[in-house]
Amino acid sequence: MRRFKILLTLAVTQLAFSACAIVPLYSHYNVKADPQEPAKQPSGAYLASTDVQWRLDWQCRDNWQFNKKAKTANPLGACLKTDNNFIGVAISGGGSRASVFSAAVLFELQRYGILQQVDVISSVSGGSFTAAYYVLSAEGMLKGPPTIEGSARPRWDPDKVFSKLQKNFMVKWVRNWFWPPNIVRYWFTYYDRTDVMVWVVADTLYDTSWFKGRGLHFKDLNPQRPYLILNATDNTDTGEQTRGTRVFCFTKECFAKIQSSIDRYPIAHAVVASAAFPAVFQSVTLKDYSQKEDRYVHLFDGGASDNLGITALTQILKEKTDTQAKKVIIVIDAHTSSYGKDPRHPNPRSLLDYYIDSNVIDAYETLMAELRYGKTSELEQWLEANNGKLIHLEFGDLKQGHPDLYEAVSRIKTNLKIKKNEAACLKHAARILVQAKMETLHADAWWANLIKFPPAEGYELPPYKLKPKKREEIISVDDVINMFCP
Repeated sequence: MRRFKILLTLAVTQLAFSACAIVPLYSHYNVKADPQEPAKQPSGAYLASTDVQWRLDWQCRDNWQFNKKAKTANPLGACLKTDNNFIGVAISGGGSRASVFSAAVLFELQRYGILQQVDVISSVSGGSFTAAYYVLSAEGMLKGPPTIEGSARPRWDPDKVFSKLQKNFMVKWVRNWFWPPNIVRYWFTYYDRTDVMVWVVADTLYDTSWFKGRGLHFKDLNPQRPYLILNATDNTDTGEQTRGTRVFCFTKECFAKIQSSIDRYPIAHAVVASAAFPAVFQSVTLKDYSQKEDRYVHLFDGGASDNLGITALTQILKEKTDTQAKKVIIVIDAHTSSYGKDPRHPNPRSLLDYYIDSNVIDAYETLMAELRYGKTSELEQWLEANNGKLIHLEFGDLKQGHPDLYEAVSRIKTNLKIKKNEAACLKHAARILVQAKMETLHADAWWANLIKFPPAEGYELPPYKLKPKKREEIISVDDVINMFCP
C-alpha cells in the first residue's frame, strides 16, 4: 500500500510539472525590435525578406566584401540593376532525406553556374537545415564576410556539409534529454523537447560556440548569398475564422507585424520551428510585442501549410517581378510516395496496427500529396503564362531509367537520421536528375545562356548498394520507432 502511494504521488507530481512550469523561463527567444538597430551595426538580416532585390547583378553581390565600418544594413546598394533573370529555389520537407538531397542538388546546380545566380531560397521542414546552412556559409577558408560577433562561418564544401547533415540528430536529441541541466529545465520551466533539438541543431550546424551563447543569428547571414525565407505553420488561435494561408515566414516583414527583431533571432530556432513535426516536437513560440497584453505566436512544421516552400516564391513572383523578366523556379522535392496498403493483402494490418491504426500516417501523406500537386500545378501554369519555367526535381523521374535507385530513395524514412548508404543513393539521384534537367535547358536557346555547359567537375560520388526490400517483410522495431519519431 505504501509503495502504491509513493508511485501515485510521483505520477501526480509528474503531471503537475508537465502541465505548468514553476519558473516561467524559455517560453520564447525573440526580442523586441529596436528602431535604431540597423544604424548601430551592419547586418545580413535584410536577406530574410520577401522584398527581394533580384535585379542586382549577382556577380557584384558575390564579389562584395563585408565592411563593418560601412554602418549600413544594405551593402548591395552599390550593385547595378542589370540582371533581368529571376531565379528562385524551393526546398521541400522530408527530414534528413530532404536536407541531404537538397544539399546534393545545390552542389550540382553550382556546377552548372545556376546556384550562383539564385535570388531567393524558400524552404520548409528538413529542407530548412540546408537552406539556412547555405545562406550562412562561405565558399573558401579565406572568403566570405565575418559574422557579426566573429564566430566561425560554416564552409560550403561537400565534405563539410554532408558530414554535418548526415549526423544522427535523433540520437543526440534523446541523449540530451538526460543532460542534468536539461532535466531540471524540462520539468521546472517552459523548456521542452523542441528546445533540446534546437541545442542539437545549433551545435551541429550553426556554430560550435553555442555553449558561450553565441549561436548564429539572422544578422549573421552572408550578404554574398541569396535571400532566405524559412517557412513554418502558424498554429495560433486568433479567435477569428482564418482564411487563406497559415504560412509564417521568418522574414523581417512577419517579425515587423509582432514588432520583433529578426536580426537577433537565432537561426537554429527558426530551422527547428520549420521542422517541428506535430506529436514529436512542441510548438516554437514567439512573443507578440505589438499587443499591450502578453500575447504569443505558436509555430510548428511548415510542411503542414506548404510542403514545398513555394507560397512565398509565388508571392514574390506576382508582386515583385515584371513580364519582361525571365523567371525560373527550381523545386527540390524530396517527397516519397511509398505509403498506402499493399493491394495483394486481404488484411493489411501490421503489428503496429493492433495498437494504433497506421491509417493516420497515410491520411497525412495523402493530404500532403494533394497540397503538393495543387501548388505546383498552379505555379507552373502561372510561369508558362508569364515568361517563366518550372524545374521540378523529384524522385519519380528516376522510375524509367533508374528503377532500382528510385526504389532505394523512396524507401528512405522521413526522419532526422540517415544511413551512409541512403545518403549515397540521394547524391547519385541528385546528379542524375539535375543533369537531365540542365541538358533539356541547354537544348532550348531561350534558356541556354542561364547555365554553364559543360558543367564544372563535381565532387566524387560515394559508392552505394541497392538492397531490395520485400513487401511481405514483417514490421521491425525501427519501423515502429520511425512512426513516432519521423
